[in-house]
Amino acid sequence: FGTVLPHGEIARVCAAKGKPLGQLVEAARARGFALHDSAPGATGARTFYITGFSDGCPRQLTAGAAMLSDASSYESYRFGPAAGTLPRAATDAAYDRVKSGVCRVGVGAPCGRKIGKLDASTFFVTAYTGRPGDGRWSEYLIHDGAVMAAALKSAN
Repeated sequence: FGTVLPHGEIARVCAAKGKPLGQLVEAARARGFALHDSAPGATGARTFYITGFSDGCPRQLTAGAAMLSDASSYESYRFGPAAGTLPRAATDAAYDRVKSGVCRVGVGAPCGRKIGKLDASTFFVTAYTGRPGDGRWSEYLIHDGAVMAAALKSAN
């Protein structure tokens, strides 16, 4: 608790249990999960916390800005018109495995009518560096209360 992590890393921080984590940014559609900003209004990199894990320990990451996305949102851009221009990484491959198990569809196909079930158990955290114009961000996939994958991505 209190350690600043390098951008792109995520850590379990049991020492943060019961401590003030900052302002609630948003709650995930996946039951019980939420994102907290340790220094709302700041413009530089700072600690964000994700709560809701069964062990009661928040997960910590460093970013200039962070947001949550459910599976429906992810699929709207991953399978939408811009799909061919988006970088792929470990989080995308892990999502394909999760989606296949929950939705019973193959790689390259959206979830379909079971997307609500996926939204209830799966979400992404996107963390931006906070350095204008660098075009880099980190992405974390969380499914069934576990961090399934992490990746650094770049628009450059």
